[in-house]
Amino acid sequence: MAAIKHLLEAPRAEAAMNLHLAPASLRERALRAGFRGFCRVLFRLWCPLTVIHRERLPKPPFLLCSNHCSHMDSVVLMTGSGLPFNSCAMLAAKDYFFENKNRNGFLPLLMNLIPADRKASRHAIAEVLRACQQFIHAGDRCLIMYPEGTRSMTGELQPLKKGAAMIAVELGIPLVPVHIDGTFRALPKGVKLVRSTRIMMRVGAPIVPSDFLAKSRIDGQKDLQTYAKVTDELTLRLRQLATEQANAR
Repeated sequence: MAAIKHLLEAPRAEAAMNLHLAPASLRERALRAGFRGFCRVLFRLWCPLTVIHRERLPKPPFLLCSNHCSHMDSVVLMTGSGLPFNSCAMLAAKDYFFENKNRNGFLPLLMNLIPADRKASRHAIAEVLRACQQFIHAGDRCLIMYPEGTRSMTGELQPLKKGAAMIAVELGIPLVPVHIDGTFRALPKGVKLVRSTRIMMRVGAPIVPSDFLAKSRIDGQKDLQTYAKVTDELTLRLRQLATEQANAR
């Protein structure tokens, strides 16, 4: 991980990583204002959104990690966080959102998307970390990531990847587990129109990566061990939140 740490400390950023720091154009501001208005109506009238334990959210910056069943999940997290939409950035699959011409031009205008290669090299991982670092250091901002890596086809939590833990550890920010209920019914994978249903966003206690740092470094494996421990804890807390939600029905 030395190469990653070195790139994070480098003073110069890649040009593509400055996109989220540039002032929005008039067209972008208008589109985003319309998008925010649409989401407010959506979550008040068609899919009423209830946020449970929002007070558990720490002071930004932090990393929101939730289960992932629907393309609606990002706007649920953005709305439920209580932060301005422009203060949130999503790590998005590069092949799905940036290499598809039907999605590449429109979605980045509505959301701050940071491209992440699902089969990333060490250098690509370092670039993603650098982009995340730049975004959160520009103000009171948060990152959104789905540690499952893709949408669930069943609505059940899939095994988590270690990317979210790595980002939280390397950037030194809290990782907040969140369970979303309702988006799988409203807009599962393959469905085009949003179905009316209630949505619940349940926030868990933040995970502080430094609490999981290994006490000894053996053959440079300290970071990898920490990522695994944080990922295991995140899995446990997401499952606990899912149980709490099931019991509350």
